[in-house]
Amino acid sequence: MTSASDLPRGFFRVMRVLLAVTAAAAATVLGTVGDAHAQELSAADKNLIVNVKLAGLWEMPAGMWAQERGKSKRTREVGRTLMIDHGRLDTATHAIADRFGLALPREPSDQQSAWLGEMKTARDDSEFDRIFANRLRYAHGVLFPVIAQVRAGTRNDVVRGYATTANQAVLRHMTLLESTGVVDQSLMPEAPVPQSNPANAAMDVGFGEWALGLLLAVVLGGGLFYALRALRGKNTRTRERAAAAGPEPVPSAPGGLDV
Repeated sequence: MTSASDLPRGFFRVMRVLLAVTAAAAATVLGTVGDAHAQELSAADKNLIVNVKLAGLWEMPAGMWAQERGKSKRTREVGRTLMIDHGRLDTATHAIADRFGLALPREPSDQQSAWLGEMKTARDDSEFDRIFANRLRYAHGVLFPVIAQVRAGTRNDVVRGYATTANQAVLRHMTLLESTGVVDQSLMPEAPVPQSNPANAAMDVGFGEWALGLLLAVVLGGGLFYALRALRGKNTRTRERAAAAGPEPVPSAPGGLDV
């Protein structure tokens, strides 16, 4: 596991500056502290906050390494942006965790530490660029739907604003990492298999029944129209033949006189 001594030179000095600069921004995002316990955190809310913290624990040092070791200018630029953005997110994460009394991890996960280890032991700068872009792009792809689900379903107004900020940052990071030109999309997490939505299914059934009813109405209405038209034409022809033949003579009554 990557320890504090393995982090890049000047990392903690830069982070102290970032934390000081972004404290005001975090206060703006999270609002006042007066209603700190007005809304409880759900399990999904807590999971999101912890995962964003874990992301910062390895992506900030990875971003600083990218500035030092990145072979391409683009990799160095992306590393700087990721480090700064996650510094700001880390400030907001600590603010919301303190607000709701949530304990945060202090070390990256074993998987995240292994990714940092791959970057640290890369054979050359070209390999570093490839590992940096693919590992971070993969991690962002895993976190992105987690953020989206919490943003869509949380009942906590503070978490909703926090998730919105995190969603924007992660989407920007995926786009930036892809712009390095070395991301292998075949290695990225696959999209989940779509599940049936009861609301959509009901809407589809309703539309299908309505469309079938309309079709039957058109068919029946058209048939009735042509039947009436044919009957009216037959009656018209009958009257025309009768008029052309003239009136038939009225027979005399039996025993009557012929006039």
